[in-house]
Amino acid sequence: MKALLLVLITSLYLSASNGFVTPKELNALLENKNLVLIDITDKETYDAGHLPNASLANVDDFRKQVQKHQLMKSSSEIEAIARSLGINNDSIVVIYGHGKKKELLKSSYVALSLIVNGAKNVSLLNGQYDDYAREFKVEKETPKVKKGNFTAVYNPDILVDLEYVKSHITKIPMLEARSPEYYYGTELSDGVQRAGHIPKAMSSFWKDKFNKDNTLRSKEDLDAIFMQGYALQKEDEVILYCTGGLEASMNWYILYQNMGLKHAKLYDASMKEWGNRNDTPITKFKWETFTK
Repeated sequence: MKALLLVLITSLYLSASNGFVTPKELNALLENKNLVLIDITDKETYDAGHLPNASLANVDDFRKQVQKHQLMKSSSEIEAIARSLGINNDSIVVIYGHGKKKELLKSSYVALSLIVNGAKNVSLLNGQYDDYAREFKVEKETPKVKKGNFTAVYNPDILVDLEYVKSHITKIPMLEARSPEYYYGTELSDGVQRAGHIPKAMSSFWKDKFNKDNTLRSKEDLDAIFMQGYALQKEDEVILYCTGGLEASMNWYILYQNMGLKHAKLYDASMKEWGNRNDTPITKFKWETFTK
């Protein structure tokens, strides 16, 4: 009975968090046997301190190189990685980094990878490791992980490719997650040969969704940014892209997991594919709004 109550409390906490769980909420759930913590950092940082029973993972475990860009690995590969981290079909997964903004993006990409492949209960730690460590006990020991039984069930409606983007340029809104100078075309992103953005895409820098302390902005702020600023509605399709998938994964995660836009899609290859070809249209020196 006690175990069942703990599961119900955990589910209540994480459903109320809308994709982001606070350090206080997470600390109250550490005894839940279904809880799996994933630390996205380098080994040296992980060894210096991590959340209790957290397993170390690398975003590159979930991605593969394809020409000049990267794509998510196959479902069978994601399944194997998830199992190695102790993830079961009924696991409650919380992912975090150590305060570096790149780790925040890597965390959202790992969350994306799991959700695309059928994971039902995935959250990010709001404020990451640093906020948790200021209030609660952390550890240095590497836990023994029991292999999980996670079975990947691929959702084909989330990731989109170049041809899909090309055919939907004037049909559905697109948001670019890169810093504005890359969107506008005054600077080139690393690994991208052509400056500018996909025609009709709107600039939506991922970092603007967070406060200076790396905590997520309020619901009111996010509604103002996405629902008012870009005139999005919950039933809308919207394509997210960036340099190479990481930045856009955070915009996607917020829209899909936090704000309930279940038709949000991610162009994984992003500008490292689009901007390195000569047969793709690009717009620069222009701020755009979407109109059909």
